[in-house]
Amino acid sequence: MDGFGNVFQACSTCIAELSLEEAEDVSFKESWLTYFWRRAKVHGVEEDIAEDRLHFWISRSATSPTSHDAVDVERGLTELRKLGIEQQIWEASRREIDQSSSLPVQYSGEEEDTTL
Repeated sequence: MDGFGNVFQACSTCIAELSLEEAEDVSFKESWLTYFWRRAKVHGVEEDIAEDRLHFWISRSATSPTSHDAVDVERGLTELRKLGIEQQIWEASRREIDQSSSLPVQYSGEEEDTTL
């Protein structure tokens, strides 16, 4: 039995291959995480971690997904939810839109030729 336990212990560190569908799902989620962390960085959301997370997910997209990556993307999505990143980005973008719409519109004084 002792030898049998060692086999299970050794396999617990193995990386299982993903099916094509699972690999595509992981790749999609990595892209999604990259997208949200890029937007977070642009909008100044979670500034202390946004750049690190962005670089992390960008670096992951260069390799074929593994079962370990599948776990990581689920943790990454959980982190987005717990931090409320999507809501924070939405609020930041709304503030920018509100600020830009409250600025006076400046005209150059030249009329645009709309005839073709």
